[in-house]
Amino acid sequence: MRLFSHNDLDGVSPAILALRAFSKENVHYSCVGIYKIDEVIEEYLEENEDIEEEIYITDISVNEEVAAKLNERVQRGQKILLFDHHSSAKWLDETYEWATVKAVDEKGQKTCGTELFYHHLLKEGKLQQTSVMSEYVELVRQFDTWDWYENNNEKAKKLNHLFYLIKREDFIETVLTALDKEEEFAFTEVHETILALEQEKIDRYIHNKSHQMIKEQLEIGETQYTAGIVFAENYQSELGNALCVDDEELDFVALIDMGKRRIGFRTARDNVNLSEIAARFDGGGHPKAAGCSLGKETFDLFVLHTMFPETEA
Repeated sequence: MRLFSHNDLDGVSPAILALRAFSKENVHYSCVGIYKIDEVIEEYLEENEDIEEEIYITDISVNEEVAAKLNERVQRGQKILLFDHHSSAKWLDETYEWATVKAVDEKGQKTCGTELFYHHLLKEGKLQQTSVMSEYVELVRQFDTWDWYENNNEKAKKLNHLFYLIKREDFIETVLTALDKEEEFAFTEVHETILALEQEKIDRYIHNKSHQMIKEQLEIGETQYTAGIVFAENYQSELGNALCVDDEELDFVALIDMGKRRIGFRTARDNVNLSEIAARFDGGGHPKAAGCSLGKETFDLFVLHTMFPETEA
């Protein structure tokens, strides 16, 4: 089988489930960023005419052109299934039977790509449900949807930290080993030590960046926002959330990564939808966590206008 997925924790975790559901030699996965997925899938379709290979796409969506090409393969008999939870991909669910896009489940709980894929594998009998596997999927879901913060689930946050602290292959093997055990999902002593040191770094980073943040009134669309703006290449989720919680006047925080030319948005407010704000700049994401590219329009608004107003024409 062939799996295409996002490259964050919720994107790599479906690959872990696939390795458990299918034999390792039969699983080929590519975890890429949102701006590469269309190119990667299109290249695969051009180079592989075998319609016997099953294709799964998780935690990420494709554009209209690639979707049409995938649909043509489906009509020829190839099994292709997409599982995503981003509202911006809802059109795929409404257009194609092979696409499942669900932001919340029947109980009103926010979903994630890993969870949707997990339920599919259970339904198809490809996996047998275990308590440790279900716990792992729930940890991924809580972190990706930010439910971990409301539930004070430090374990979910630590899982995401570990994902970025060690090599992807090592992380996958670590999780696979943990899933073989019958008890609850647990970190090794070595990983616990690494995670404790990492938390100390994060705390210092948040402390330093809190003194660098600029508070500014911004008009986006026809709405006035009180925004916190700060340069931040690391720990955007933790930093953005901490800044929002510490200053109740903030509607959201914009975290600017100059190296990657990206802006991350975070909010703690229920009445601010960051996915809509990011969409105005050709970005996307979730209501409380979104992002977009740092282009001329966003650079002028979030950098020049706020940090260097004297340079504006």
